[in-house]
Amino acid sequence: MDTDEITLVHPGFAKPKNVRLWVDGGWLRRESWAGTAGTPRQTSKDHGSAEAARYALAKEGRKRMHDGFVLLRDLAKVAFGEPVLVCAAPNRCSSKALDLHPEGHTVVVGTTLKEANGAEIHLIDVRTGIRQLVHTEPPDTQQTFLHTVRFDADGQGVVYALNGHTRHLDLDTRTSRTLASYEQYQTANFNPFCAQPSWDRARRRLLVFDTGNRVRVLDGAGKPLLDLDVTQRPECRASALSPSGRLLALAFGMRDIEVWDVDSGLQVHRHRFPFPFDRSSAGCGVDSIGFDPTEQSLIANGGFAEGPCSMALDTGKLEWAVPDPHRTDRWETCYGWGFSPDGSQLAVGDRGTVCLRDAATGAKAPVQPFHTGTGRTYRVVFSDTGDFFVCGGDNGSIVVLRAGDGT
Repeated sequence: MDTDEITLVHPGFAKPKNVRLWVDGGWLRRESWAGTAGTPRQTSKDHGSAEAARYALAKEGRKRMHDGFVLLRDLAKVAFGEPVLVCAAPNRCSSKALDLHPEGHTVVVGTTLKEANGAEIHLIDVRTGIRQLVHTEPPDTQQTFLHTVRFDADGQGVVYALNGHTRHLDLDTRTSRTLASYEQYQTANFNPFCAQPSWDRARRRLLVFDTGNRVRVLDGAGKPLLDLDVTQRPECRASALSPSGRLLALAFGMRDIEVWDVDSGLQVHRHRFPFPFDRSSAGCGVDSIGFDPTEQSLIANGGFAEGPCSMALDTGKLEWAVPDPHRTDRWETCYGWGFSPDGSQLAVGDRGTVCLRDAATGAKAPVQPFHTGTGRTYRVVFSDTGDFFVCGGDNGSIVVLRAGDGT
């Protein structure tokens, strides 16, 4: 938190708890009160310098967010790129497994419990900061890792990946059902840290990984539209459906790409992704892939968290890549990325920041990078309305930023 003053609220009480922290020279000063008319209680501590006081403020702010406090902003006063909500994932977990409701009013976050003994799914209201536990996975004979959570089309359910199991959680009944399932090295060769479910743009077609090394695309009723046996391929490292759901891309080994037509069941392209770097000697290939809004290009990041890069689907040639602004031995840092709803902007997650780029050329947008404080920012997703986008990363922070006209 790069600030000299912050006001946090814990909405989980009948009278919400409030705390205001601010730096005054070398002092960290604190006011705390309950409700809207409580008498503030004031305390102070001398840290010797303004720098030390700022560090103490950031440390206390993080601790309080882990305890359930949030930063809330008045929507009427929030400008483009400014935070609407800042909070932390429950259970001191990372915030890599998260999604934003299609209408932008709720965040869903999946958390893995201590030592991976159990998992939980929580909803967080963007406007109030109130969080709600909606699902618990009990400890198992093996560790339980919750890799992915994704709202369905109407936002009334969540598709989530627990180890090799893809399930759908009904938020009304709180019941879950299994859509696909495999056991790594027993019933399939998939790695659940890489092979994870994903939707098309409208969330009508779902990509899943199943027993017997099957890759399937399901319709809204769970009926397979495409069923591929990839037993003879190298390890599947990344995958994506195109925005329309018409195309499926799979990355095998270091950077072999196959593109399939979901409706015809035919392979339509096969290329080696043309990264401008080669990290295969270090075992680093494709990390993630996705189609651009026109479905004429494939976007990827990989190597030492480098990218994004764009490949033309018809020729397999590199269209553009983003060089590192300071170093000549690597390319721009990229942990994750997501397209704006109109497809014009690409939001790229860096270390604690998100940068907007032109989706067609990769050129940096004229706005400055947004400082999110989310560590390695693996997840960036816009609401379908385009009003907000949410960022999550390895340090557990969740930041919802105002989008709108600026994107």
